[in-house]
Amino acid sequence: MKVKRESEFFLTLPIMIVFCVIVLLLPVCGSVPLTGWVQSPGHPRGYDPNSRLTWKECAPTGHRITLTLIHLDLEESLDCEDDSLKIFADEELLFKLCGRKSMKELQASINPFLHSSRGGCLSVSFLADYSNPERHTGFRGFYAIQDVDECTDPENECTQLCNNYIGGYRCFCRPGYVLDPDEHTCHVSCSEDRNGSREGVLMSPGWPEPYPENSVCSYTLAVEEGLQFELTFTGLFDVEMKENGQCTDSLTIKPLSGDVRTFCGRKPPSFFVTRSQHVEIIFRTDHKGANRGFSLSYRVREMNCVGPVTPSSSLISQHSYSEYPTGYKVKVKCDKGHVLKSIQSAEVEYESTCQNNGEWSPVIACEPVDCGIPELHELMELSDKDPPTTYKKQISFKCNSQYYQLDKTGHFTCNAEGYWESESGQKLTEDSPKCEPVCGMNTEVSSGGRVFGGKQARLGQIPWQLLHKTHTRGGASLISDYWALTAAHVVDGYEQSTLNWLGGIIDGLDKNAVTMETEKIIIHPNYTRVGKGKEQKNFDSDIALIKMSARVPLGPNIRPVCLPKKTHEPVMEGTVSGFGGFERGSKSKILRYGHIQEYPLDECDPVKLPVTDNMFCAGDDVKSIDSCKGDSGGPLFSPVLGSGSPDQPYRLIGIVSWGPPGCGNASFKAYYTKVKNYLDWIKETMEKN
Repeated sequence: MKVKRESEFFLTLPIMIVFCVIVLLLPVCGSVPLTGWVQSPGHPRGYDPNSRLTWKECAPTGHRITLTLIHLDLEESLDCEDDSLKIFADEELLFKLCGRKSMKELQASINPFLHSSRGGCLSVSFLADYSNPERHTGFRGFYAIQDVDECTDPENECTQLCNNYIGGYRCFCRPGYVLDPDEHTCHVSCSEDRNGSREGVLMSPGWPEPYPENSVCSYTLAVEEGLQFELTFTGLFDVEMKENGQCTDSLTIKPLSGDVRTFCGRKPPSFFVTRSQHVEIIFRTDHKGANRGFSLSYRVREMNCVGPVTPSSSLISQHSYSEYPTGYKVKVKCDKGHVLKSIQSAEVEYESTCQNNGEWSPVIACEPVDCGIPELHELMELSDKDPPTTYKKQISFKCNSQYYQLDKTGHFTCNAEGYWESESGQKLTEDSPKCEPVCGMNTEVSSGGRVFGGKQARLGQIPWQLLHKTHTRGGASLISDYWALTAAHVVDGYEQSTLNWLGGIIDGLDKNAVTMETEKIIIHPNYTRVGKGKEQKNFDSDIALIKMSARVPLGPNIRPVCLPKKTHEPVMEGTVSGFGGFERGSKSKILRYGHIQEYPLDECDPVKLPVTDNMFCAGDDVKSIDSCKGDSGGPLFSPVLGSGSPDQPYRLIGIVSWGPPGCGNASFKAYYTKVKNYLDWIKETMEKN
């Protein structure tokens, strides 16, 4: 590449030599020319067609390279498509030139921009096409490598003073400051080691004048074991703080052990004892501000101990002190509901001695007693998955099915003895809640209909209705998830047999019925049994309990009915249901129901059988609604179907027992076992079995 004539080279040589001598100890040296010329081939005579030239020069560190065009005469074309001069800085195109420009034009619009970045490069690309209709002299430019004054660059990061030299710059500090190892930041040398000093005064640099910026002062206080420092702030306290309360500058007091405290603002810290034989006081400032700092005095005093020895405990001593001297012994007693952590027992007390370093020894933590996760009954779970189980914490139980509810409160608190305690003060083991079936609720509400000639029930309307059809057809009422009630005469003679009952259906032939197998059949002891083939002479106490061999799977279509209350007033109206006879005595495969009312016994024809106070009669004179053969053992419940609610659940008031041979005769009424007379027997029998 031809960039200069021979005579020009010799003109620039002395400059290069002098530069290298001057900066011999600096990074810029060697064969890098400081100045030179770059021009088109044949200049100034003119360039030939298809002429080409490329040129590139880079500046050393701390320098930049500039180019000054003094002549430009190229063929003019649209967008300089024919002949062109391209000038690049750091690989980025600055200008694409062609045509003629005067020196004045070049100085005004081109030359001020022809320079590289610090340590960067300039490059030139000249290209002429195949034709040249008239002679053009080309271009010529002068390049120079110049030192950059980094001190004028705001990004040089010198915090105080800057000194520029050829090829670089150095930061330095004002008197009283030292330069950090980062060679840019100035700070005050203000750290002191006052090891062994028992009293004195510490002040921020320059006190009481404003403290300097970028300060990190560390004052170290240290004395022998058995002593501690107490600090008192004197005079003005003025350490820069933001409006939001955060510290811009800060004073931090850091004892060998204990809490670290940081202060700022205008409110002086109060007197305090460090409880440490070694204290480091650190004062930090940022790069600006005019605050005045702090002044504090320190002195030593004998070490002592304060209580409590450990959280959740108290001291037992012959004398009560705010501070205890070295060697003093106390008894440490855990607070109520806490025990010693490292002792596997219910111990709550131990002896501790005040040491020279102001610490108690031994120190055994007092931790809250833990009642643990209690054993859960079947169908029960905790309201919270992983509840805390320590002293005074609470847990709650709930049933894991919507068809069950707790029989009593499910809230318990961990007491000081480590037992879960109910709101009434009883232990969980003594007063444990249980999940009992929700009784007397159905899925669907309806009204109207009959049993004898009655209306068909819909699925879920009478979910406690059970059906037995293996021997003599009969019904029963589910009263829990294990027990059912029926008439004694339905199961008389089958006590030792295994009977199957069907539930959760309204169609006696439904293949999806829930089948329940009996484990026990318990007939009331006052019921008068008869031999096979003999007629029943007395239906008093016509009631029996059936225990199933497995828990009945409760759901929307199979649920228990509630038992009546002992104080229940006479029911004037209720609903009877069953799979028994309807319309001319034919048995129904569909569950039917109807509403009937209770009548005084003197208005009912006893059909020559004895009537007792354990019975009542019911029917309907207008619509001839009645229970019939095959309905025996089934329920008569109140309120009438369609009127039940959570506040007024359905209750079993009667069991279909006996009646006249014809069904639905207005002159005769059917008789029902009065369930409320047998509540004690039902409860005792279920508890024993």
